[in-house]
Amino acid sequence: MLNSIIRKKIMSIKIDNTEKKVTAIEKTLLILSIFTMEKPSLSLKEICDQVGFNASTTYRILQTLSEYGYVIRTANKNYCIGTTPLSLSAIYQKTNQLTQISPVVDHIRDVCNETSSFFIQQDNDRICLYRAHSHDMIRHNIDVGTQLELNRGASGRVILAYGRRMQDKSGFFKNIRDKGYYLSINEHNAALFAISKPILSESGQFIGALTISGPISRFNEERKQSFLDLLTQQIEQIRIP
Repeated sequence: MLNSIIRKKIMSIKIDNTEKKVTAIEKTLLILSIFTMEKPSLSLKEICDQVGFNASTTYRILQTLSEYGYVIRTANKNYCIGTTPLSLSAIYQKTNQLTQISPVVDHIRDVCNETSSFFIQQDNDRICLYRAHSHDMIRHNIDVGTQLELNRGASGRVILAYGRRMQDKSGFFKNIRDKGYYLSINEHNAALFAISKPILSESGQFIGALTISGPISRFNEERKQSFLDLLTQQIEQIRIP
């Protein structure tokens, strides 16, 4: 799933039907941004078709990206993301002191044996930064790095409530902040539940949404309270200035 800014940029390029308005840096970033969890490997033609650049321009950019480790060329001559973005991701997590959240996510999964996740906002989407899947065969599965709609799901609602809709004085998102969590049942997937609480910095800045999710067959009021207690307990261990 492409984020909203990239989608709009690609659409504007296709409408203009020209490369003249797009800088070399923009072209490079657009090419990197079309790789997704659903389509991690792309041929030269597929890349050209998606971004609207000619083959020679696209190939030249891919060669440069390859030299710097941003993409690699596979045995079947397709392209996929290289190792350099992984290093940048580690720097991002360390800079923002998010590395302490990963063991919390793992611990929550180990205690309740349901899938635990941490989501942050990225433009008009939410992205899964950390995830620990339940050991049970029946579980809620998505991958780290997956981008989902911001206006759906427990984590998305929490992100909106403590982000763009923070100034709401009444209504849906104000109610989420009053409760301090959001429970999603029978929304986009009737077979799943998800319950999410915000992580705030010591200065009160919203960081992201910590979430427990799983099959609705394993959810009841007693487990709801235990999940909330567990999330609250673990969030209290996180110290971000």
